[in-house]
Amino acid sequence: MNDFTDATPIATPEQFRVALLAARQGMTEVQLKLLQAHCRSADRTASIDRLAQQLSLPNPSGARTAYNNYAHAIADGLKFVPAALAKKPIWLFAIAYGQPNANSKMDGDFEWVMRPELVQALEAMRWA
Repeated sequence: MNDFTDATPIATPEQFRVALLAARQGMTEVQLKLLQAHCRSADRTASIDRLAQQLSLPNPSGARTAYNNYAHAIADGLKFVPAALAKKPIWLFAIAYGQPNANSKMDGDFEWVMRPELVQALEAMRWA
C-alpha cells in the first residue's frame, strides 16, 4: 500500500460541492467529460488513459494533464495539499484514490477510485 490508496475522506460532500462550484468557471468541456465519465465508471474506478479512450480524446497525455489540472483546482478549493511522489504533489488524490492493490507506478494505467464524497456531491448537483 502507498499513500495514494488511502480512502480516508478528505472532505464532506458539501465541501466538495463548494469546491466544484468554485472551480466551475475555469473548467473545460474535456475536464467535465472526464469527471462525469469517471463518476459513471463501474465501481467509480478508471485509469485516466481508459477515460481518454472512452471519450475518444486524441491525446491521453493531454487528458491526464487536463484531469490533473482540474483536480488541482478542486484541491485548492478544499485547501487540501496531497501527498507527493518524487517531490511532486499528486493532485488526482484530491478527487480519487488508488485501488488497495495498486503499485507505485503512477502512469496513465493507474486505477483511480473516485472519492465517495465527491460522487455524492456530483449526484446532488446533477453533474454525475
